Amino acid sequence: MEAVIFDLDKTVFSADDTPHGDMVALLNILRRLGIKIGALTTGDHRMLVRLDEAGIRDQFDGIICTAHIEIPKDVEGVRHLLRSIDADASNTAIVSHVSDDMTLGKRSGLAKTIHVTHSQASAIPHRDADHTVTDIPAILDVLE
Repeated sequence: MEAVIFDLDKTVFSADDTPHGDMVALLNILRRLGIKIGALTTGDHRMLVRLDEAGIRDQFDGIICTAHIEIPKDVEGVRHLLRSIDADASNTAIVSHVSDDMTLGKRSGLAKTIHVTHSQASAIPHRDADHTVTDIPAILDVLE
């Protein structure tokens, strides 16, 4: 993979507004591997503040929120992000806990969709997810 796009809300951040366990380590590994890191959120500029407070904003090559584009989680939002990080959809994965993001990844022509359940027993794998993983470290196993 050339790039990975993360959903920010509950994929990167846990309920207490801190990054999920091993998220910082995963971002560092992706950086060392030379993989570009992008993020999409339906949140506004306050999400950028959350990233700053968590000390991880600089890990992202591009972040698209409602301050940048009206509907970030749409095909045009994905295209905007890909242009901003200079990545090709055919070599990019999307990682999210949100089922609709799996469909968005497919509609946007992304190479891979990775559904993260964060070990929630009630999480049902989405039909558009190429892979379903239970935790952040397992993302590396399916990126290839």
